Amino acid sequence: MRNIAFILAGFIFALTLATEQAEAQWGIGASYEIRNEDPNNGFGFRVEKEILSGLPLLDLNMRGHFSFFNETNRVTLQDGIRASQDLDVYDFGLAAVAGFNIGMVKPFAGLGIGRERFELSADHQNLQSFKESNFYWNAFGGAEVSLLPFLKPFIEYRISRLTSTDDLDVDNVGRLAVGVNLRF
Repeated sequence: MRNIAFILAGFIFALTLATEQAEAQWGIGASYEIRNEDPNNGFGFRVEKEILSGLPLLDLNMRGHFSFFNETNRVTLQDGIRASQDLDVYDFGLAAVAGFNIGMVKPFAGLGIGRERFELSADHQNLQSFKESNFYWNAFGGAEVSLLPFLKPFIEYRISRLTSTDDLDVDNVGRLAVGVNLRF
């Protein structure tokens, strides 16, 4: 009886190790993002790589992310001429992410750095055009839900602190992202 219990305990331990190694090491995700600055909505893309998963409830990932926001404003000038301005915002960065595996919900938090580029282009000489790039740091938190082994919907809130803004009156930018990650 003791031998059977010992073999069964060894088998369960081996299965535990095998399932630990079979967890996702890469993640690719897409999101719809809403900001509190103009332009207000856009899309994001992210790639995550697991860097530490040996801890029982905690996993650490590195994330690369890219976001794009766009807004077009059309105006009629005093002389009846119609003009438009396009505001494009691109940002990309790297972040360290810590996740806590507690059942179907995985809360996570992270810190990162990045670069944000603003481009305002106008099709009329009376409207302002400029380009500006800024360095930023960000902090974020959210939760990922495990519906299927590879499909993980998520919600995340991120706040960014921009540095060296010259033409823009923007200091902190908050953003809500809702999307899905594919884990493999």
